[in-house]
Order: sequence, then C-alpha cells, then structure tokens
Amino acid sequence: MYDLYPDPMASNCILCGTAISQGILCPNCDRPRKSKPAAAIALDSISPAIATIGNVVTAAGAAAIILDSDRSVHLVTDAFKSILGDITQVRQIEEALGISIHDLTKLSSNTISIRSRKMLLSIVPFSGGAAVILRQLGDIDEPPQISDVPRIADVIRSVVNRSIAFAELKGIQIDVSIPDSGERFRHHDKLADALGILVDNALHYVAAGGQIVVGVRPMEHKGKPILLFFVMDNGPLVPEHMKHLIFESGFLWNPSAHERTGRALFKVREFAVGQGGSVWADSKSGKACTFFLRLNPDPDR
Repeated sequence: MYDLYPDPMASNCILCGTAISQGILCPNCDRPRKSKPAAAIALDSISPAIATIGNVVTAAGAAAIILDSDRSVHLVTDAFKSILGDITQVRQIEEALGISIHDLTKLSSNTISIRSRKMLLSIVPFSGGAAVILRQLGDIDEPPQISDVPRIADVIRSVVNRSIAFAELKGIQIDVSIPDSGERFRHHDKLADALGILVDNALHYVAAGGQIVVGVRPMEHKGKPILLFFVMDNGPLVPEHMKHLIFESGFLWNPSAHERTGRALFKVREFAVGQGGSVWADSKSGKACTFFLRLNPDPDR
C-alpha cells in the first residue's frame, strides 16, 4: 500500500494548497457550507426518500421529475414543465426526447437536443425511485476529446460532470484535483466506471454542505511509476473492521445502515487487480474519508 502522507506533521490542503499541520483539508476548506432550506411540497402516500428528494429539487429550482421505483410520476418541477410541458407518464418523456428510460437503479447521463438546445439528461437513483434531471449543456465543462484515448484528466472531469446535477441538489461541492499532464489510459472506459462507483458512494454518504474531491497523482512506488487516483470527502469514515470487507464480492450493502460501507466496491477491486493495482479506504487524518485506486500507467504512454 502506498503511503500518501510521508510526513504526518506537515502537508498541504488538497483543495487550495495551504500549508497545514495535519490532515488533507485546511480549516477553511473543511468548514461546512450552509445549504439552502428546502421548500416543503405536498405529496400523498409516498416514501420519505421521495419526499426529501422532491423538496430538494423544488428548492433548487431544478428542471426535474421524480419517479417511483415502478416508474410512476410523483413530482414535476415548474422548470421541467417549462421545457417539456405537463408530464404525467414516463412514456411522455420518452416520446418527447426520443429516448428510453429503463434502469432507474443506475446513475446515467445522455446528451440530447431540445429545440436546438443541447442538454444533459441525468437519471439519479435514490432509495425508492429516481430523479430525472435536465441541465443546460452549456453550463457543464465538457472535456475535449483529442484522440481515441482521452486524457486521464478528461476521464475524471467526465465522471464528475455526470454527478454535478445530483451534487448541486444535495448542496455538495464536488471538485477535481488534476496535475497538468497529457497522461492517457487505454482502458479509460473501465477507469471511468470504477471512479464513478467511488463518486456515487461518496455522494450517498456526504451530507449537505459537504465536499468531494476527485483527482490523480502520478507518483513512484518502489522505484516504479504509478497512477494514484483518489476520491476524498468529509463525510463519515469507514469503520476499521469494515475496510477490507466492503471490497468483497459477497458484501451486501445496506444504504440505511449507521456505519459507512459502500455499494459495488468489489467491481473497483476487480478492475484494480486486473490492472496490477489495488484499492483501499483510508482515514488517517480522522477528518476525511479517502478511497485510493492505484494503477500502473500504460507502458506506451
């Protein structure tokens, strides 16, 4: 395991670079932000999760529609109605946008065109349903693709962009920490899937006003170059006795459990091992929870 903290008594904030005596977030970056109060909405016979997400999207003024697990419509925000009109069935969305909405359990994003406007349609799952969110594509920093194999920096930005809508709804700040490098990774699609799982888990556990940082550092370990990816947040820490168990394929994730664990982390480990690397959870600072993904660079990079 690579030690990211060679000197525990001196470091720099991973967000702003300020010198700090311990941890990876300076006091200023570690200070929680105040989230906007959610405006209450009246919904009949729904789960608390749907009511909570409904309140959040309404308060944020998002163009969103809230669906139950059986695809029934529970809420359509005014911003969504201004784009597609009054929606009462999922079929209406599919017909209007020319897409199919099938899996409500997986975070996904698609670029669509509505009256000559490019928009990002995101499906954001939660316990008991999903939010379908429309966002003006011009507001999103789409990384340039200058070759068939994108730069690692662009892969990370793409992963973060897919989660921006949900992060903003929860009042979570999500940032990237990427060095200026043209480094590329041949299996970029699998890398994006692995980082996406880590980001999804962070979004589940970080409370409103929290922070998530996704990044990479080219480093050396035992004289050999490595790529050290990380997803860091100031949410709850993974208990010591769970740090290995959560990566097992037979681990059953309980999203309502008191302890922090994670969903589908075994897929991240399988990817890492297949690339000659490893993945682990760390919380040395006691303030931040960080998932590290160590990979070997492409030999012909």
